[in-house]
Amino acid sequence: MDFLLVADRAEAVNGKLYLLGGGWDRISLAQFPGQANFDLALGVLVGYTETNERHEFSLTLEDDDNQVVLGPITGQFELGRPPGLKPAQAQRFIVAVRGPFPLASPGCHHWVLALDGRPAGRTTFWADPMAGHTP
Repeated sequence: MDFLLVADRAEAVNGKLYLLGGGWDRISLAQFPGQANFDLALGVLVGYTETNERHEFSLTLEDDDNQVVLGPITGQFELGRPPGLKPAQAQRFIVAVRGPFPLASPGCHHWVLALDGRPAGRTTFWADPMAGHTP
């Protein structure tokens, strides 16, 4: 995993990531359970020897007790080996997963990534009730 982050909006187009309001760690919701309107951006570095092979990713949203809130969200990718790619070089696969996402309760949440069935990383954020609102 190269990066996994939450953003107000994320879009992956032609190998580029377009990000608006990315990298935050707190979101406020008017009520719980509720829908959190944000996106998720994922970047994976694919090594020379891993090109021309199909890879799978799986994203799971968990609460602070590691209970699954959503998912898995799954996908596949395969990067070809372009002419001139040297054995020490890697290529980046980028994908954006669009929200909204359900959050049952306030507190700590984790997006957990698995690549080819193996744990590969996570990112953490906190969901808070909006000021003046009771969760």
